[in-house]
Amino acid sequence: MNKTEKKIANLMIPGDLFHPGEHLKEEIAARDMSQQELADKLHVSKSEISLIINGRRNITPIIAVKLEKSLGINAEFWMNIQIKYDIDLVKKKYQQDLQKAKIPLVKKGNMKKLISAA
Repeated sequence: MNKTEKKIANLMIPGDLFHPGEHLKEEIAARDMSQQELADKLHVSKSEISLIINGRRNITPIIAVKLEKSLGINAEFWMNIQIKYDIDLVKKKYQQDLQKAKIPLVKKGNMKKLISAA
């Protein structure tokens, strides 16, 4: 593996992982809102909000849409940070395999060719 390939492999592996619930916790704290108040706005139980905030439950598309309606932060944001967290979790789990992998360098524009060939 050359230096460039190794550098790319290391960039693929996340450092600290932050569950979307941590972002939600910060958001409701900034709004001086309790978990119960958010639960009431979303029409879900306080325990569901607590599970999300504590990283034991993921933000689903339904919750993301409800958060958009209640907090004004679009659903795509919530889903994007959930997906990023999920991917980073997998990368962290397979960190050693990723570091050993030879990652081919693909020039810009070649992606279209790769997709059409698939």
